[in-house]
Parts: sequence; structure tokens; C-alpha cells
Amino acid sequence: MTLKVDQSTIVRLEQLREESKFLDLPGAPAAEERSRLEPLINSLLDRLIAGIRTHPTSGWVVEQMDPTVEAFHLEDTEARERCIEYLDRTFRILGIPNDGGAFRKYMIIW
Repeated sequence: MTLKVDQSTIVRLEQLREESKFLDLPGAPAAEERSRLEPLINSLLDRLIAGIRTHPTSGWVVEQMDPTVEAFHLEDTEARERCIEYLDRTFRILGIPNDGGAFRKYMIIW
């Protein structure tokens, strides 16, 4: 699927990138989880911001997300759900309805 990427798309990705993430994780390991997972999501957003104009397809976006999903898929449920929320927000910014089944191998389904 070819994506419509304009300056407002890039701005919205940049805004998500600058946002503090995982602030609502509960429990004692929350700070450790945040310090591990926030850079993971930010790195994905950096890749997307850098390359989405030259690769404006949903397939390329999913390829960029795959290592991120692989890195978080064994996290505890609450952390994993928050990661999925960030991916979902990214999909919405880019106008992608879902992952097309790409992440089923990690048992993560939209």
C-alpha cells in the first residue's frame, strides 16, 4: 500500500518521537522498563522519519517495525500493550489500517 506522506505526517511522527513514553507503567520495575522501551520506540520513529519519504509504503513501515516488535514481544503484558499502543498510533499517523498479519509470528495481532 502506497502512503500519502506530507510535511504534516512528518511533524506528527516527530511530535510522537518527542513525547515522553511509558509514563503510566505500574509497579516497581516501571523506571527500568521505561529506560529500556522508550529508546526502542524512539529508534523506530527515527528510522521512519528518516526514510518514509523515500519509502512511502506500508510494507517498508512494517519492515522497520519488525525488529522493534521482536525486541518487545516477550515483555510483560502491560509493557507490551503500551508498545502496541505506540505502534498503533504510528499506523494511524501513516494511514495504515493494520499490520496485515506481519506480527502474528510474535502472537501480536491487530
